[in-house]
Amino acid sequence: MPDPAIDPLRAAATVLDEPAAAAVAALVPHSRATLATVLTHASVRRFEAAPLPDDAITALQAALVRGPTSSALHSYTHVLVRDTERKRAIAHLAGDQPWIDQAPLLIVGCADLRRAREVTHAQGYRYHAHDLRMLISATADLTVGLQNASLVAQSLGFGTVLLGGVLDGSLEIAELLELPQRVVPLVGLSVGRPLGDRLPAPRPRLPLRLLVQHERWSLDETSERDLLAAADADTRARGDFEGRRIPWAAMGLGGDDPVAHGDYGWLEHTARKQGRATWLPQGAKVDVDLPAQGLRVSSTGGADEAVG
Repeated sequence: MPDPAIDPLRAAATVLDEPAAAAVAALVPHSRATLATVLTHASVRRFEAAPLPDDAITALQAALVRGPTSSALHSYTHVLVRDTERKRAIAHLAGDQPWIDQAPLLIVGCADLRRAREVTHAQGYRYHAHDLRMLISATADLTVGLQNASLVAQSLGFGTVLLGGVLDGSLEIAELLELPQRVVPLVGLSVGRPLGDRLPAPRPRLPLRLLVQHERWSLDETSERDLLAAADADTRARGDFEGRRIPWAAMGLGGDDPVAHGDYGWLEHTARKQGRATWLPQGAKVDVDLPAQGLRVSSTGGADEAVG
């Protein structure tokens, strides 16, 4: 008898009914190994229109909820969107990203700070949890779920791309999806068959020395600057970011773009990404959107009265 701790069928049955668990377990022999899937990851932004098979969607649902969850709270709710018009509306609200409505499946990951508060009130207690702290915890939980779903999709030959732009239209997307108060869209995942069944090659990352430390912080400023400069030179030589250049007009500084073709690398792209003037209204909108959805993110505490 298989060890229940490593038996995919029994594991799937913890979140799916028996037929669905069996269908998902049957996919396991046809999926790529975890390490190969992680190492070959690349975001896909061009998709075939064909819908995902039902068993693949069921597997994605299992992946979304089988990840770790802080204090067993499950402070998230994922909304699967396949309707063409609804995806198109979300694509517009999330910054006019065409790969949202082109993909056959969009998963909207929502921080759910409603469920635990409702339970707390129903048990007769006041809700003392701090929303900002709970929001951070919920974001971690839902992102783990989306990453798990992304890995499962890729292991089965599909492509994915994570969507941070969902936060830009959070309030409007919540209204479109008819979400209750305190269920807040934060991140999305587009899933589908890559156009022409062609996966992009994995893009290089910054040097490991910059991204991973052992035991303690041991990177001095000179070494960091030199490593970044070398990595930037590589990106410029390959032209990694020329096709993703943020227009000079977005910086709100006037005049012509001072960076010549071939000189636009990781350093300039990162600086423009963080320094563009469009951050100002986006930041102000988040300040409005989250409280409008029932979160007390600027509070230092407080409590809700229990519901009688």
